Amino acid sequence: MNTAISLDINVFREAEQEADNLRISVTELCSMAIQAFIINNKKSTLTKELDAFYSTHKAVIDDDIMQAQMAILPEEDWEW
Repeated sequence: MNTAISLDINVFREAEQEADNLRISVTELCSMAIQAFIINNKKSTLTKELDAFYSTHKAVIDDDIMQAQMAILPEEDWEW
C-alpha cells in the first residue's frame, strides 16, 4: 500500500543520509520508523495498563518466597 506523508526538509535530509548509510530507500526507513513507533507505543500501553492494575491491587509477596530471597543475599555491613 502506498501513502504520501509530509516531512520537514531537515528531517527528510537526515532520513536520506541515514537511508544511504543503511543502503535502503527512504521509504523503507520511514516504514521501519513507523513500525518501531507502533511497537514502542504498544509497550507504553501495556505499562499503563499494569500501572492501573497495581494502583488498585496491593502487591503481596508470600512470606516463604521473601524468606527464600533473603536467604540467598550475602551479609553486608552498613555504614552510616
